[in-house]
Amino acid sequence: MARYWFAQPTPHYRAKLAFFAFLLAFIVILLGGFTRLTNAGLSCPDWPNCYGYLTAPHTPAQIQTATAYYPLTPVNTQKAWTEMTHRYFAGTEGILILILTFSILLTKKFRGKKPVLPSLLLIILLCIQVSLGMLTVTEKLKPIIVLSHLLTGISILSVLWWIFLSLRFPVDPFIKKANAHLTPWFLIGLIVVFIQITLGGWVSTHSAGLACIDLPYCNGQLIPQLSLNMNSDLITIHMLHRFGAFFTAVYIGILALSLLRNTYFKPFSVLMLTLLCLQLALGILNILWLRPIWIALIHQGVAILLLLTMITVLTKVISDNRHGFYLV
Repeated sequence: MARYWFAQPTPHYRAKLAFFAFLLAFIVILLGGFTRLTNAGLSCPDWPNCYGYLTAPHTPAQIQTATAYYPLTPVNTQKAWTEMTHRYFAGTEGILILILTFSILLTKKFRGKKPVLPSLLLIILLCIQVSLGMLTVTEKLKPIIVLSHLLTGISILSVLWWIFLSLRFPVDPFIKKANAHLTPWFLIGLIVVFIQITLGGWVSTHSAGLACIDLPYCNGQLIPQLSLNMNSDLITIHMLHRFGAFFTAVYIGILALSLLRNTYFKPFSVLMLTLLCLQLALGILNILWLRPIWIALIHQGVAILLLLTMITVLTKVISDNRHGFYLV
């Protein structure tokens, strides 16, 4: 009788740490989205402090001093706390990642094992993310930097999930032997979802979410005039995200439907279809309701969950007991 990957013994403590770091990384991404959607990204004109303080200035004396040092950036205490809360969570996440990675790298029995690769990758991504966090402030929210900051955060989240799956769940070799031919299709699906998330991030960094305020038309036109300028033409930026959404829905929908009769992949298929339908509904509501913050945040979260689902399936397909990098 085949062993299912979700029915396994108690996880190793490193798996628990990886899962906690993963959850915190997810929260950090959503906090970053909330900071961006509430226009609080430059509420602290310096980095890593806020007007020179470790917290957002909130007392009359602190506000007076902050105003004197930064006369061109009026203090908005509420938005400054939003920005600093994001920084606190991100800093805590960085510490957890270092603890997790070094607990693997400094353990003799893990040397030469495949967990070393994602651990080293995490450290590299963390260094890049810290630098981008600083640049988002010093470069005044330059779109390409903000987008890179978002995508690096999602990459960190994905690697943490990859590590958690590898630490927590042994691999059933039947899945690899019986379904290895599916690997390219899942890999393409992962790339498609990542590209769509990138297009969504480009829309967000340019505040192009409401460039078209009707659906399926765009300001009364089915296909408006588009431009090659991807930096300033908000309608073009918005429409590319719509086109990407259509292509993603078709590809992921066909892939999921083709797996419904597969015993091992049926749960993933149902999950993919559920997330896809939810994401399409949220995208429509974003436009019809003029992008309320809570809808936009859920929209971002569901997109990431769809990406993680693709990573989960790929992890189960391409790993095996002899060469897998799980540790328990």
